[in-house]
Amino acid sequence: MLFAKSGNSIRACVALIVSQRSQVETMLMCQSPAIDVTRVENRRSILPIPPVICSHKAGWENICLEYYQLPAFEIPAHYQNDYTVVIHLHMGEVNRRLGECFKVENIKTGDIAVIPPGVIHSCTTTQKSEFIILILSSKLIFEAQSKDFQEEIYEVIPHFAKPDPLIHQIGVALKATLASDATCSYSYAESMATALAAHLVQNYSVYKRQRTKCCKGLPLSKLLKVNEFIFNHLAEELLVGSMASEIGMSKYHFARLFKQSTGMSPYQYLIKCRIERAKILLRDKTAKISEVASTVGFSDQSQFTRHFKRLVGATPQEVLR
Repeated sequence: MLFAKSGNSIRACVALIVSQRSQVETMLMCQSPAIDVTRVENRRSILPIPPVICSHKAGWENICLEYYQLPAFEIPAHYQNDYTVVIHLHMGEVNRRLGECFKVENIKTGDIAVIPPGVIHSCTTTQKSEFIILILSSKLIFEAQSKDFQEEIYEVIPHFAKPDPLIHQIGVALKATLASDATCSYSYAESMATALAAHLVQNYSVYKRQRTKCCKGLPLSKLLKVNEFIFNHLAEELLVGSMASEIGMSKYHFARLFKQSTGMSPYQYLIKCRIERAKILLRDKTAKISEVASTVGFSDQSQFTRHFKRLVGATPQEVLR
């Protein structure tokens, strides 16, 4: 394992996550062999040069940071046993594969990608790049799930690159701490790791009830494909039928399986995604609410305000102040 300490709590949480991810395990068995990069030396083997800064000797327990400046590269298929967050600081076009899904991404500073345990990841770029990799202990994700939810278990799923200012700030702050005084950084790193785990559970998860078998609901690959389709078409009038067609299912069968996977109807999930995107746009204090509403798919500003207030607890006007 990546982290120095282990015990019954870690083994229990890993066993739970692995049991919930039988779909991913099947996926791994059906694809060409991938490299297990849980160990540091294995990660070094798939990257052209070592990290400029890393936390390996800083004594951090539940989080690891590696900061890279790379020439053009091709990273082969790989996976690991903990949660990986890639924070892009400088990069252009990237060809990325997550599980069975592939996407050509135009990366912007602050975009992040999330790769849960066991998910095969590969990427290629022809340009120089700069990025931070955060590797988060499965133990922390399990603890974040357990604190807030009892009958329901939240499972972090893969996400292609998307903006997340909070994770970007956490990564940059941890990098700066390592660069200035790594010997006194343990408490700070652990507090940031706990915050990151809670953020991933809250914003990058779908849930399953403990009594629901993992074979129910949409396969992870289809859920990821639908999630990406929704994210890329937020401004459009998305109907359940168009989401279902994207993965070759009838809309009625799709709606039932989607709710089993996420705990929400496709429409409820779409609204949540639109509001999450709007929260990011409203960080720009010069933004016009009507333009934000239109950008994320609301034709009616009053409807946008109503949903925003319901999900965020404040109106867009209050957020902009």
